[in-house]
Amino acid sequence: MSPSARVQSIQALDDLKGGLGRFAVEGQEALQAAEQEIRRTLDWLQERLNHWQNEVRRRQEEVRKAAAAQARCQASGYYDRDGHYYAPDCSAYERALRQAQIRLQEAESELRNVQQWMKVVGEAVAAYRTQAQRLGQLLATDLPKAEAFLGRASATLQSYVTMTVPPSGVSAPTEPTLSTTPPMQAVADMFTTSVGLSVLGAEFTGAAIALIHWIASDVRQALGPVGEQLSARLLSEQFGLQEVPFDQRKHGFDRLFTAPGLPLIVLESKVNRNGQFHLGQTQVGEQGSPAWIDAHTERMADRGSAEWSPTNERIAAIIRELGPENVPVVTVVIQTDTGLADVYYRAPGVENWQQLRGNVSLKEVLR
Repeated sequence: MSPSARVQSIQALDDLKGGLGRFAVEGQEALQAAEQEIRRTLDWLQERLNHWQNEVRRRQEEVRKAAAAQARCQASGYYDRDGHYYAPDCSAYERALRQAQIRLQEAESELRNVQQWMKVVGEAVAAYRTQAQRLGQLLATDLPKAEAFLGRASATLQSYVTMTVPPSGVSAPTEPTLSTTPPMQAVADMFTTSVGLSVLGAEFTGAAIALIHWIASDVRQALGPVGEQLSARLLSEQFGLQEVPFDQRKHGFDRLFTAPGLPLIVLESKVNRNGQFHLGQTQVGEQGSPAWIDAHTERMADRGSAEWSPTNERIAAIIRELGPENVPVVTVVIQTDTGLADVYYRAPGVENWQQLRGNVSLKEVLR
């Protein structure tokens, strides 16, 4: 590849410089908005943690008091003169103790639930902040360098054009001018021989490629595991599906579930800003399609594949027995802007997707 460029419009450089400036401002605003949302989420989780810790302590005290009341009741029995013992009726105290113990177990379960989600969210936030720091550095250092370079390049080119074009109404001098070629051709030749992409690559192109890579890759990688966790919990709690353990791989099924009459259900989780339902096209077909399921089934059963394991091979055998076209698929699309999710379903033997439920609040899932 030639390390040079042919400039056809100096205005394009100015427009690009302006676009970089706007991107820097909007990028910083997006980072600040994301950090505020993270802070609100962490504060909410901390409030839930404090609430259930207090509830556990309060309900432990209720259990202690109920147990003491039952013990006093049981100790109130007496013997008559003939030595017969009369046991008191403590059934009400026994019921009160059981209810207090149940309430304590519920609070302990909620506390464990909050602690689990604090761990999941904490890991996701740490992964996000690592990438956000990279983007922040690009916005704060590389983009200003790129803007400055484009400004210098535009000024140099404008100066060169001014020098090459004779003033209106004045005959061209007999002595050689700086350039005898047409103005834009002279600009192109100058840019080819002296400016070049060697400088542009160091100060601008590298930053742009890094930004594009970050947006297209790292953010999705950080959001992906969290989206799968939320989607799996949504299907378990609000649809009553039971998750099937398997050896999950980076490329393959997100999660597997089962339900009465449905031995296997495939989950495909999607996370995006606007909640758009869009399944990716792969070399073996659209995600969630029978061809896509069949391809992953073959890999799960192939001992030479990275997707193979004894557990995965057993699951592959079930899919083969059912037929990939008879394995239903559920897609959960999480909308990051609103915290809502839509659930779509492709029934066995059916090509079209239908929406099962829309605008499911993830706060309900995180309760």
